[in-house]
Amino acid sequence: MDKPNIDIKNILSKLSFLKNNLALMVPIFIVIAGVLLFIPTHILSGKLRSTVEQDSARTAQRIDGLMRQVDDVAQDQAFDEYFEAYARDANQIEAIMLQSTKRELLSYQIFPDTNESSTLLFEQFGRRYTSGLENLLAGLGMAEPPTDSEIEAALQSAPRSPHMSARRPTMSMSRPSRSGQRGRRYSSFGMFGTDRKIVETICLEKAQAGKLYVSAVNLGGYTYWGDWVFETRDDAYLDCWYWQLGYWVIEDVVAAVGNINAEAASVLDAPVKRLMSVEFVMKTGGRSVRRRPRGSMRGRRQRTTTDKDYPTYVKSAKDGMTTPCTGRYTNEELEVIHFDVRAIVAAKDALAFMEELCSAKEHTFRGWDGDEPGKKYEHNQITVLESSMSPVEPGDYQHDLYRYGDDPVVDLDLICEYTFQKAAYEDVKPQQVKDDQLEEEDTKRR
Repeated sequence: MDKPNIDIKNILSKLSFLKNNLALMVPIFIVIAGVLLFIPTHILSGKLRSTVEQDSARTAQRIDGLMRQVDDVAQDQAFDEYFEAYARDANQIEAIMLQSTKRELLSYQIFPDTNESSTLLFEQFGRRYTSGLENLLAGLGMAEPPTDSEIEAALQSAPRSPHMSARRPTMSMSRPSRSGQRGRRYSSFGMFGTDRKIVETICLEKAQAGKLYVSAVNLGGYTYWGDWVFETRDDAYLDCWYWQLGYWVIEDVVAAVGNINAEAASVLDAPVKRLMSVEFVMKTGGRSVRRRPRGSMRGRRQRTTTDKDYPTYVKSAKDGMTTPCTGRYTNEELEVIHFDVRAIVAAKDALAFMEELCSAKEHTFRGWDGDEPGKKYEHNQITVLESSMSPVEPGDYQHDLYRYGDDPVVDLDLICEYTFQKAAYEDVKPQQVKDDQLEEEDTKRR
């Protein structure tokens, strides 16, 4: 094989021009070095890309998959915790609702039916009812208008001019007495001069002696039990149960009045001036104007509100005092009664009184036998369904001897509902009441 004919001298002679142009040598060497570096770099980058795709990217995918699995597990755990918390809240709400109806009883010897044939237990219940109302009112700082004897004594003892003939005080034949019966009662109407000033002074002194005008006879059930006569055991159990419900209602009304009047010094600056009545049947002029159907048990006469004006469960619109805006009626879970509250209230405090009436209140529960350790519960069972108010006229005979202060006052009339959780007291509800409810439903279906 022939050796290649390379003319090195010729090549060197051609490159000899670089001796004269040394400045070109630097970039030439840079280009040559770049070419030499580019080739292995390109080869290495391809291998690096392949390595990243095979190792790092796949590893990242595996990590992402594991993270998603972890997220799914964590999410499931979070949902489990959420649902458990939701269930706890629901159970807690249900427990609180039941606690609201677990209240102290006036007698732990009657409920449920003890098969006791003696009337003493029922008479004892009636005494506890009336004394309980009196004790509730005593804590309000009761005030009373002057009595007839007080007015007469003051007028008779007042100094008179020798030119004035002695005369009897002015009396009114038209103003009803506190018992609701019309009769002769002293009135400031027709009085002038000294007599009127004397009566005004007595009225103000009476108003400053307490925080609230109220009388137990104006609260539902007080006169009922005062005149109560035993008829039958079934009747007696119905009386006790329904008036136990009524007592809880009145207890809350009195508590609301006491709370809102807590800072008052007397009637003159109290938000609620006078508690006119708490009733469970609409009345006008002392007569029931709404009759509620009631079922009758076998062996006893049918009862109506003409002879039994106690609370009753509202199962439909015709049972209530008004059509409830809440739409609540007695059903399998809830039991509802209606009641009416009438009060003389400072005009600026009317809304505050309604809010206080509907606020939560605390009670102590010692079990349905009364022997368990006391537990503090809260209840909030009142809703105002309907309200009406009218300004109090100074010349109105109902307010003649009452003094309410200088601020405008209104006659506030509220129809309210009171709710009970049926499951909370079903075990102590007398069988007579359950039968009464069933027979009432049968009567309505006929």
